[in-house]
Amino acid sequence: MNRTLIGITTAALLFSGSPASAQTKEKETEELRAEVKRLADELEAMKAKLAHGGAVPATLTVAPAAEATAALTQAVAERIELLEIKQKDAVVMGDIPGAFRVPGTELSLRLYGFAELNWVHDFGADNSDQDYSTFAPYMPLDGTAEGNRKNRDYLTGRTSRLGLEAATPTPFGALGVKLEGDFNNEPRTGNAALYGDARNVFTQQATNSYGFRVRHLYGQVGGLLVGQTWSTFMDVDNFPETVDYNGPIGATFIRQPQIRFAYGTAGWGTFTASIENSSSYVLDETGAVFASSLSRVPDAILRWDKGYDWGALSLRGITQELRFDDGAGTEATKRGFGAAASASFKVRGKDFLALQVTGGDGIGRYLNYIEGAIYDAATDAIRVERAVGAVAGYQLKAADWVRVNFVYGVTRNFDNDYTRLAAASGIDAGRFGVNRTVQQAHMGPIFTPVKGVDLGLEGIWAERKTLAGERGEDLRVNFSAKYYIN
Repeated sequence: MNRTLIGITTAALLFSGSPASAQTKEKETEELRAEVKRLADELEAMKAKLAHGGAVPATLTVAPAAEATAALTQAVAERIELLEIKQKDAVVMGDIPGAFRVPGTELSLRLYGFAELNWVHDFGADNSDQDYSTFAPYMPLDGTAEGNRKNRDYLTGRTSRLGLEAATPTPFGALGVKLEGDFNNEPRTGNAALYGDARNVFTQQATNSYGFRVRHLYGQVGGLLVGQTWSTFMDVDNFPETVDYNGPIGATFIRQPQIRFAYGTAGWGTFTASIENSSSYVLDETGAVFASSLSRVPDAILRWDKGYDWGALSLRGITQELRFDDGAGTEATKRGFGAAASASFKVRGKDFLALQVTGGDGIGRYLNYIEGAIYDAATDAIRVERAVGAVAGYQLKAADWVRVNFVYGVTRNFDNDYTRLAAASGIDAGRFGVNRTVQQAHMGPIFTPVKGVDLGLEGIWAERKTLAGERGEDLRVNFSAKYYIN
């Protein structure tokens, strides 16, 4: 075979044997088509030259025209076969960011998550019998035994996270499935407290074992989502970032089972409706939970979102049934309502400002964290809390490797039949008494020294005041290190 044909064949073999790179199937196909076309054009040119008696180049040996044509045809065939094999075996990018395509299928998979360590030093009252994070609504009050216990220090890795996403094409768009969980759950007590129950303490004595718990588990195709994820009433996109795991006070923070449908338009934004799991509860006049999850219908939520050149805007509404039924003929119901508005603004460079306002009568757990409702036995009626919350967050992106967050949140109760009944019943005071205000501020940087690593350091101040005027305050520092998987 002449040296030109040998060179073509050798180059084809070397190229096709190179390591498979992570590129899309479409790019692989385009490369294949371009290479085949180039070789085919060269083949046709050689055939035409030989057919018209053209001179054989000096670089060629004395191979007959028919032999040269056959050799070049064979080289093209080999090249096509080798590229097809490469395409089948290559790990190529999937249809969702960070995913890979399962060879021989249309299924895209993405494994993600992070290993995280949180190191907390609490200068103020120790609140970790309720939650390892601040949980300001139940903060110990000044002058009490709990409030006098200060300077708690602890480390935990149980907020580490693992998730799997999958997508496959359908006639109605991509079918996506997401499963995500973390380990922020003591399996014997079902909570995230560090103490308060001996079992919480014993877990840390030996193995620091915590159970895997579901955060997200849902499927989605087109605008229809079915499963568990963030409530439609929560605006995740405009939620300020904090090092603290629980985030700011004064907005919605709920994941729950739901059926959601979103309809996007070109000029009017996205309209969303959902029905979601009801988990409302009613207190009795002693402050104990009188009835939980007794509503007869799911909570209903409507939402509208739209992006602009300056940022984004979201409006939301919620209604839920609050119900008491002792099973002996005494029954009371009350419908609660709530609304929320949030927005993000592009400020300077990559900096942004996020604002949220949430409130209502009987909004309950959709404004974290307020009590929601009390059963009034004298009038056989449910009295609902009237409350409002606000959150403001500014993120300063000083460089690609560091961002600094300034976040403030607050909730406030207003006087109505609920607060009057709480005061008359004596549940307006004490550590678990109804609050007048709760506020919390976060400030600190998050460093990204290398891709896939976040190191955060945040100072957190919190204060609560009960309806009776009692006060509790906390100051703590939270360091976190996250090492990301994809």
